[in-house]
Amino acid sequence: MNLTLTIMGTASAMPISDRNPSAQMLSVHGRLFLIDCGEGTQQAIRRAHLSFVKVDAIFLSHLHGDHIFGIFGLLSTIALYGRTQRLDIYAPKAFGPVLKFFLSMFGEGVAYPIEHHPLDCSEPQVIMDGREVRVTAFPLRHKTDCYGFRFDEKVSPRRADKQPFKACSYAYCSDTASFPELPLWVKGVDVLYHEATYLEEFSDKAEKYFHSTAAQAAGCALAAGAGRLLMGHYSSRVRDVSAFEKEARKIFPESYAANDGDVFKIC
Repeated sequence: MNLTLTIMGTASAMPISDRNPSAQMLSVHGRLFLIDCGEGTQQAIRRAHLSFVKVDAIFLSHLHGDHIFGIFGLLSTIALYGRTQRLDIYAPKAFGPVLKFFLSMFGEGVAYPIEHHPLDCSEPQVIMDGREVRVTAFPLRHKTDCYGFRFDEKVSPRRADKQPFKACSYAYCSDTASFPELPLWVKGVDVLYHEATYLEEFSDKAEKYFHSTAAQAAGCALAAGAGRLLMGHYSSRVRDVSAFEKEARKIFPESYAANDGDVFKIC
């Protein structure tokens, strides 16, 4: 499996006993990319039998606590494992002071360099272009600076000669209200993760707090021509997440309500 996604957390801001806040791990040819880092991420990494020291880069969508409160513990644990390789963190500009505080208060023993790559774009922008994957950031519509990420597998000439071969793609759309450009920016991805904090019966709250309903997430997947839709970031108001799946499948049949610990092959 060239691209594999492990779900670390599917809850939103309110604590839920059986769900962590937002976090995912994407494996691309064995390279690990952590996407958001809510509380409990370290335990989720252990349960998934993934490596702390093999995390290649971290992508933080925004600075709300349910997406970053796990970062201090994770960075400290990585140091305890003796990492010396640089760790790249792609996050909004405001993460700079947060990282500075961490290093000033808890940085003793952190022997590896941490490089913050500030996100500041009003349209899709390539932020990483490696040998095996290209990562694009794009702005979302939330109450604070918030970004989504698109991961496109790159095909080497050697692998392109092997038939058949299809490059995989994955897009992560964290906290956001719906807006017309988003389906264009994630067009054609094999798997789209789109937050679905609310059901349609709470659409007024989705609008107020700049979140999406399951139906809106499905509408984005349909307009984008995505292969599959994964949903998460569920409101604590709804405990049976099959309701999100049921609502979304009326619009986009290949919709799935993700759960903590789920593992998905992207393609």
